[in-house]
Amino acid sequence: MPFINDKLKSYQVNVADEKKEDLNNEGEHRRSRITTVKTRFSFNPSSIKQSLKRAIFGQDQMIEKVSDMLNIVHADITEKDRPLYVAMFLGPTGVGKTETVKIIADSIYGDQEAFSRIDMNTLAQEHYAAAITGAPPGYVGSKEGTTVFNEEKIAGSFSKPGIVLLDEIEKADSSVLQSLLNVFDNGKMVLTNGERVIDFRNSMIFMTSNLGSRQIFEFVDSDIKSKLKRIFYRLIPSNWGKSDNFILQKIVKKQLEKNFSPEFLNRIDDKIIFNWLGPESFNPIVDKLISNLNTRLEKHLCQINLDDSAKEFIVKQGFDKHYGARAMRRQIRKHLEVPLAKILANRQGTTSHILYRVTTDNNKLKIEEA
Repeated sequence: MPFINDKLKSYQVNVADEKKEDLNNEGEHRRSRITTVKTRFSFNPSSIKQSLKRAIFGQDQMIEKVSDMLNIVHADITEKDRPLYVAMFLGPTGVGKTETVKIIADSIYGDQEAFSRIDMNTLAQEHYAAAITGAPPGYVGSKEGTTVFNEEKIAGSFSKPGIVLLDEIEKADSSVLQSLLNVFDNGKMVLTNGERVIDFRNSMIFMTSNLGSRQIFEFVDSDIKSKLKRIFYRLIPSNWGKSDNFILQKIVKKQLEKNFSPEFLNRIDDKIIFNWLGPESFNPIVDKLISNLNTRLEKHLCQINLDDSAKEFIVKQGFDKHYGARAMRRQIRKHLEVPLAKILANRQGTTSHILYRVTTDNNKLKIEEA
């Protein structure tokens, strides 16, 4: 029986709690007991929301939608014969789509890799559908019923949902997408050998896609061509008086309908568009990346501290709305990690902690001991 140990443990905890409550019959305690939500899930949606806010910048609308979803899952009121949640994350590269899934996994399991991830660009040809559902009868490997899905991570446990990430879903062949329809609809995938069934009914399924990214940039850019396109979109009668966000939703929806069948799109609970990252988002991103670098430097007994001019230099060099936070990481590697690696290689052994100050000098970064 699935999750039997988790169920027994949850039952024992509930019984112990009820006995404890019965020993104290004060009115306040009884009211508290009545208003407590009973659920099998042990994760805290509010805690996950705060973790997302600390790590994902410029995506407030996405965080609210994901938080709403987590509250529904946590309350355990989802349909029993479907996955707990099916979502598609859309938007430019480097804006936090995959990172969002990692943070959810880390918040629930304490491990950023605690999810079944499939890079759909590796399933770009028709015959790769066998990697999902197993080889057909008569073919090599058909009896084994092998699949690229990690069944343990999909199943999760009685108190924790499984997590699945289908990365860059638009790059998969249509036959691969067709094999996912039953998963989204009834939460089960029967492998082609007919002997094994993968159960997705206790899992949250996330897909990522860059579809519509080019159109989003063309709409929000500040050049003359983009301004003319915005005017064109706003002249369409159905867009009169509508917000830019409404128009962008329509643009991306049109791209989705070009690339996916209606029955596929109709099985997705939420299609969430991530914003492109503006200049205001990059200061906190730099702070986060420098904090991560300092964590890695701890084993070398050193830290770095950027003054305002150095941070401004990194932001200016790394700002690229087409490539998001990944472009910023490349600049930090070029201007900080490479020179730091040389300093550490030439540094004599020491047991004292060293603080390096990073400043600008002749339009370059300068690293020296504080």
